[in-house]
Amino acid sequence: MARRGRILAAVMPSDSAATEKNDSDNKRGDLSVTALYTAATWNWGGLSGADLLASDDARRVFRITNFALGLACVFKREAPSLRNALLHRHTMIDHLALASGCRQFLELAAGLSRRGIAMSADPAMRYTEVDLAPMTAHKRRLLERTERGREALRRPNLRLVEGDVLEADLAGLVDRAEALFVIAEGLFMYLQPEQQRTLWRKLRGLFEGVGGSGGCRGTFMFDLVPACEQPRPGAADNALGWLMKRFTGGKGFERDARTRDEIAAELREAGFDEVEMLEPASVAEAWGLPYPEVPTQQLLFVARVRGESRAG
Repeated sequence: MARRGRILAAVMPSDSAATEKNDSDNKRGDLSVTALYTAATWNWGGLSGADLLASDDARRVFRITNFALGLACVFKREAPSLRNALLHRHTMIDHLALASGCRQFLELAAGLSRRGIAMSADPAMRYTEVDLAPMTAHKRRLLERTERGREALRRPNLRLVEGDVLEADLAGLVDRAEALFVIAEGLFMYLQPEQQRTLWRKLRGLFEGVGGSGGCRGTFMFDLVPACEQPRPGAADNALGWLMKRFTGGKGFERDARTRDEIAAELREAGFDEVEMLEPASVAEAWGLPYPEVPTQQLLFVARVRGESRAG
């Protein structure tokens, strides 16, 4: 999966409005190529709301990337399917979010995720997305093309918020009367370990004083495959990594020596009470994931806060 991620980010820079680059505002570089590919993947997978975010740019990135990956399979027959891996990741998160019983959701670096559109169709759900201004503006433009998209934008329970998740005041986006479910999909692979730890502590603070009931306490979940579990990059991968940095303002995938257990320990040190680690192979059949027979490499960390505390 990580090797294919390097290919994905390198094959093609988009010329859409989502690729506007502002080095002072976007400190992590322009990662919109991955957003375009994932948007096309959700549409390919038939996920609800994904058609509202489809575009010619996304289809072109999807087609060219898959062609490049097909060529790579000639030399690496065991290489896993990128689109299936992303589809497994996305639908696993969907399952966990809906099964949590929570009604308040905060998605960080949401990109062109269709999850908020789908979940906010239920007026009892409140969904807030946070991403950088160019991406958020692009998403609004895509939704404004259709009546269904415009209807989604008018929903009072769906908010698209501009901001850098490392710097934004996320606490101001949280209703303290409701339990909270925080999602960060496809984000932490781009952050350095210390940035990850800083954000984990910041997110743990969001759960202080938050109320909840039943099975929904406080949950933070994200995906991250430790570098030690990823295939070692070869010469072609290094070249693709160099190209990725050219297209993303110098930003590549972060690699460090931590194991999954060490990452889980750091989450507990940040104040989370329980940390669960889930892979597609262990839940694909039970959760009804699409294409359950296709092996993929993903790892979800689900960090929970016990208790039902309220601010006094």
